[in-house]
Amino acid sequence: MYYNCSIVDDEQHAIDALNDYINEIDFLKVSSTFNNPLDALKIIGKGDKIDFLFLDIDMDGMAGTELSKHLREKARFVIYASSNLEHEVRTIDPSFECYLGKPISMKRFTNTIETLVRLNNLPIKN
Repeated sequence: MYYNCSIVDDEQHAIDALNDYINEIDFLKVSSTFNNPLDALKIIGKGDKIDFLFLDIDMDGMAGTELSKHLREKARFVIYASSNLEHEVRTIDPSFECYLGKPISMKRFTNTIETLVRLNNLPIKN
């Protein structure tokens, strides 16, 4: 069993880093990446549900917080990956599950995923 992940960030190096981290965890799989939030809105909006949606906040075209409002029903968990401060993000969108401050360490990434899985009693079987 895999949990599918989508990444939306306008910086390719940030997508690459998250993609590498996701690939290190046996029960996660990258299902899509987008460097344009409007493309993500079109494609994810029509597609299947996503388990972990990683969103940057400051993107051209649409902020991650706005994109989250449109995709909230499609994602089990919304995780903001941003250089914005967490308390600033909470004032904009208090409903997100997690925040990863950039630059993201592998340890912080792993702890975040494991915590979400454990707190929500998600099965992990490969």
